[in-house]
Amino acid sequence: MPANFMSDWPHSPLHRLGQAGSYMVTCGTYENEHHFRGAQRLEFLHDILLGLAEEYGWNLQAWAVFSNHYHFVAMSPPDAETLVLFLKKLHAATAMAVNRWDGIPGRQVWFQYRDTHLTFLKSYYARLNYVHTNPDHHRLVAVPSQYPWCSAAWFERRATTAFYKTVMGFKSDRVNAPDDFEIDWRPDEQ
Repeated sequence: MPANFMSDWPHSPLHRLGQAGSYMVTCGTYENEHHFRGAQRLEFLHDILLGLAEEYGWNLQAWAVFSNHYHFVAMSPPDAETLVLFLKKLHAATAMAVNRWDGIPGRQVWFQYRDTHLTFLKSYYARLNYVHTNPDHHRLVAVPSQYPWCSAAWFERRATTAFYKTVMGFKSDRVNAPDDFEIDWRPDEQ
C-alpha cells in the first residue's frame, strides 16, 4: 500500500501540512446545518477560534465565522502540522457545546475542512480579500466591517493605509474556495 494512501483518499480533501507558511482553511458544518445561528453562538465560535489559534501559534490574518461555516487565513507556526490538533480541539469544543445547548449529545456538527498552502503573494492577497469580504459575499451586511464575527473591521483599524488598499482592492472572484454555503440568518435577526 502506498505511504500516502490515506491522505490521498479521493473522498476527502488532501491535507499536506509539511511546510510552515500561510494557509487558508475553510470548514462547514455537517449537512450545512446552522448550528451557530444567533449572536451568542457566533460569538462563542468566533472567540474559541481566535483563542485556539493563539494557543497553537497560528497567527490569524483574516477570519470570518457564520452559522454553518468558517474561513481563515493564518501564518503557521514552524510546525504547520499543529493545524490538525488546533482544528480537532476547535471542532470538539464547539460541537460539544452546541450539542449540549440543543440537548442532542453525540451529533456530528462539523464536516471535512480544506486547507490550502498559499505560496504566491497574489494568491495570499486574493484570499485575504476573500475572507475579509466574505460577509458581503453572503449579502449579510452592506460593508464587511459591519459584520462583528469577521476580521474586516480589525484589518481596517490595524493595517497601514497602503496595505489595506492593496488587499481590499485585490480581486478575489477567482479564488477557488468551497463556499456554496447558504446563510439563512442575518446579524440583525435576534
